[in-house]
Amino acid sequence: MDLYISTEGASIAIQKNSFLVKTKEKSIILSPEKIETIILECNSSISTAAIKLAMEHNISILISDSYGNLVGHFCKLNYSKGAKLRRKQYELFVSKKGIEMARKWLIEKIEKQRDHINYLLKNRKIEFSEIVLFNQAIKKLNTIDINLENYREKIMGIEGSISKIYYKNISQLLDEKWKFEIREHRNAKKPYNIVLNYTLGILYRLIEIAIVKEGFDPALGIIHVEGEKKNSFVYDFIEKYRYLALESTFNLFNEKIVKQDFFENEINKKLILSIKGRRSISSYFKDVLKSGIKVKGKVFAIEDVIKSEIKKIKKELIDYEDDDLELRRDIEIEKEEVKEVAEDELFTFI
Repeated sequence: MDLYISTEGASIAIQKNSFLVKTKEKSIILSPEKIETIILECNSSISTAAIKLAMEHNISILISDSYGNLVGHFCKLNYSKGAKLRRKQYELFVSKKGIEMARKWLIEKIEKQRDHINYLLKNRKIEFSEIVLFNQAIKKLNTIDINLENYREKIMGIEGSISKIYYKNISQLLDEKWKFEIREHRNAKKPYNIVLNYTLGILYRLIEIAIVKEGFDPALGIIHVEGEKKNSFVYDFIEKYRYLALESTFNLFNEKIVKQDFFENEINKKLILSIKGRRSISSYFKDVLKSGIKVKGKVFAIEDVIKSEIKKIKKELIDYEDDDLELRRDIEIEKEEVKEVAEDELFTFI
């Protein structure tokens, strides 16, 4: 499970071989065997002993802001073939093969956006006249000459234009109080953008930690280039899975799950997600990531498929063997009631 620390002044220490989490109101002991990730979302403290315990159990510690943006993280060092892998990563990412790989991810993203809008409008018996623009964008991406000096700018220009059309259609399908005019990223003011940024933050964290644990350089990208103050490989790879956050966010509003009390104002009057909002959104999106998709006739958790694909890129680059390369288990999809603290759940908020 993921452990979210969202209470101001909370602390994490160790007691025997377990984590001791304290707030003003309560103390909780959690086994490291039950935890995959610790996310610090507020002003809190963690002891060096707790950090060492986390590293011993390969638990990532993430520092996130209240919007869900990843600020930094602690991960266990992985020296295994690290230099060789990063050298091969650079060689692939500047090659035509690497560029084609990233172009494919972007095309898959636009196809998912097109199919999402098409599905929503068809259910409402509304004509999707702009589907032609999505198809044209896909055709342009497929045929753009990657030998051009400014091919990155051309690719990102096409993707940016079609994303505006996607978000325009999404806004038109929302209840009046949730509509938005533009897609806001950092410091979003509109509730829809705030929720979308938070779900994307969860997806970013999942992908970045998987990339780092495998030994890749997350800042070395293909289409999103280094120097943009972002982990470019994460931004490249997330494109084909961005639909998970896009569709989940729309469903959260469409199914009336998002309420006004999901939001609160900070001291500076900025609108942010309340703990209740973060709890509900995380629960919903974690269920999505744990839900199953078919791969070669078997059903696997989506998050396992994402991790497996990163492993496969590594396998292609170096002589790498790992028993975990294959998706290992079928899963049963079931919904559980959210409790305040329970070790057998997908996440715990404290």
